[in-house]
Formats: sequence, structure tokens, C-alpha cells
Amino acid sequence: MSTISAGTTSGTALVNSGDTTGALVFKTNTNTTALTLDASGNAIFPGTVTISGTLVGGVTTAKVYFMGQF
Repeated sequence: MSTISAGTTSGTALVNSGDTTGALVFKTNTNTTALTLDASGNAIFPGTVTISGTLVGGVTTAKVYFMGQF
């Protein structure tokens, strides 16, 4: 997977690596995965997700799929 990481020192402020899987991983300080976008564009959040606000753009329905343990 290709990765984009953000750290708190000049050496880790922005680190990226690439491959050809088509997936993209966003990581925060301490190399913690915050979001993975797979090759199909599906978003995978490893922790708690809070959704708030108003659905805009003419979309009248939205689908949310949950995977894993609850």
C-alpha cells in the first residue's frame, strides 16, 4: 500500500512511500493508521467514526457499511 505519514519532527513531518496496489493509507504521528482507501475507493477507518452535519449535493440517500466487531 502507498502511505502518507505525518509526524512531529523535521525528519517525520511528511513521509510518503508508494507501490502499485492502488490502495492509499494515511498515518498520523507514531505511525498510527487513520484511514485506508482501498483500490475500489472504499474508506476503512480503524477506530471510532463520528458523522454529523447535513447531507448536501442533491444526494437523498447514503449507505454506510460496518465491518468488524461492534
